[in-house]
Amino acid sequence: MNRNLTVGLVIAAIAGLLFSFPSSGSAGDVLIISNKSVSADSLTNDDVKKIFIGKKTRWDDNKKISFVLMDSNGVHKDFLREYVKRTPAQYRRFWKKQVFTGKGRRPISFKVEKDMIEYVANTSGAIGYISASAATDGVKVLSINF
Repeated sequence: MNRNLTVGLVIAAIAGLLFSFPSSGSAGDVLIISNKSVSADSLTNDDVKKIFIGKKTRWDDNKKISFVLMDSNGVHKDFLREYVKRTPAQYRRFWKKQVFTGKGRRPISFKVEKDMIEYVANTSGAIGYISASAATDGVKVLSINF
C-alpha cells in the first residue's frame, strides 16, 4: 500500500512539472507586425482582438486598418488562441457569418509568411502576425500590452 502511494505521488509530481511549463504556442512565438506608416508602437491585447474581429477599423490617427491573416498554419492557430480567444474553426465560422449577413468582408490571407510581410510592408495601415523566427525587414514589430 505504501509503495502505491509513493508511485502515485511521483506520477502526480511529474504531471505537475509537465503542466507548469509553457505550451509550445505562446504569445512569444507570434509577432504582431504593421506597416511602418502606422503611428502606434504598441497595442493592448484587447486592441488586437478588436482589429482581427473587425470591431476596430481605424488607427488612432484615423487611418484605415487593413488586417491580414495567415492561412491555417501553426502561427495562425497560436495567434487566434492567444489574442482572439477562438479556435481556427470558430474564427472561420465567425467570418462566414459576417460575410453572409453583410456585416463584413472576408479577410485577406496568406499561405507564406514572406508574402504577408511583403503585403504589410507595402500597404499603408496594414497589420498582420508572423512567427517570432521570421525576418521582419520592412515592417514594424508592435509590442503588446496585456
